[in-house]
Amino acid sequence: MAAIKYIKPVCLSILILLGSIIVSQARTSLVSLPPRQDVAIRLGDHGTTLVQEKRILTLKKGINTIDFSWQSVMIDPASITLATLSNPDKISILSVSYPPNEAALVWDVSSREDLEEKIMISYLLANIDYIVTYRAVTDPAEKTIDLKSFLVLRNFSGENFDTVTASLNFGNPFNTSIHNLETKRILVSQKQKIPIKKVYTWNALKMPHEPEKLKTAVGIPTSYEFINNKDSNLGQTALLKGKARLFARDSQGSTIFLGEDRVKFTPVGDKTGLHIGDSRDIVVTQHRLDTKRTNIKRNTNGKIQVYDEIIKEQIIMENLKDTPVILSLMETIPGQWNPLDISMAYEQKDHKTLIFSVKLLAKEKKTLSMHYKVLNIFAQKFSRYNRVVN
Repeated sequence: MAAIKYIKPVCLSILILLGSIIVSQARTSLVSLPPRQDVAIRLGDHGTTLVQEKRILTLKKGINTIDFSWQSVMIDPASITLATLSNPDKISILSVSYPPNEAALVWDVSSREDLEEKIMISYLLANIDYIVTYRAVTDPAEKTIDLKSFLVLRNFSGENFDTVTASLNFGNPFNTSIHNLETKRILVSQKQKIPIKKVYTWNALKMPHEPEKLKTAVGIPTSYEFINNKDSNLGQTALLKGKARLFARDSQGSTIFLGEDRVKFTPVGDKTGLHIGDSRDIVVTQHRLDTKRTNIKRNTNGKIQVYDEIIKEQIIMENLKDTPVILSLMETIPGQWNPLDISMAYEQKDHKTLIFSVKLLAKEKKTLSMHYKVLNIFAQKFSRYNRVVN
């Protein structure tokens, strides 16, 4: 490759010799290909991008040698492929070889006749990546949000793309340009009047059960929830994970910054939420009223090994606001258990997680009673050599 002279100072160079059978001769008198007609990139999740570029080749009847080489960029050689698009039935790719110690490869292509052929060369190019950001603005009544999605595209690959069709794994392709060392912020989606629900979430695993005993007030995490579906003016593609900045629009049309959160990856049909802060106007207290062991199993020494436990608990919820709220209550019961009497309807997220959606009117207080049995609790590490008796 020391004898090859690049026609232009570009980072990727494709060179061809037409009508030659011997590769060694082809690599001593190379001429440049026509400029690429079209370039498309598919952005990956880990800084590796699939590049697909189309060019028009003038092929001679017989064997044509195509030399593909690159410099100052990181291409995975094993990912490079060549596909014929115009006359695939008249053209065959005979072989591909990799010259030693060179960033290059050589194809031998057989053509049945003289013709112009559109080809597509694909390869994986490193050091192009992206992040997704969002801007969400609520209406004054906190019933809907306007959501803008931005793609921050960063190119440190060494290659310039003057005009390129870019796409992600989700969403529609878009046209842009992105030069080496450039970072560009692109608006890719804009949705208005997405219905939201303001939800206050109390998680029994994370929140104190007796907040009145603490020296400082306990805030209940508050978020806007919405569903990624057509009824919400969404649902065309999954929502990608990314940072979101939240604003509230007042009655004069100005916006107030509420805070930042991260949108989780949300498939079509799933629910997501944006955390906007903590509310101290809702108080949740949980008390264990009674526990009772039953179905006790002992070993030969009379020590308790396994038992069931009947538990009674009470959760008191109080809304100090002048407006109604929806409280999402998450209760976790580890292990194997059976409900005996639970006073409110719930959704069972998994085998141990219960979610109660409780509507509290202004200044209202409600009580949730839970009566359940936890099965097969081991008093200590159980040995398979222990013999259990009643």
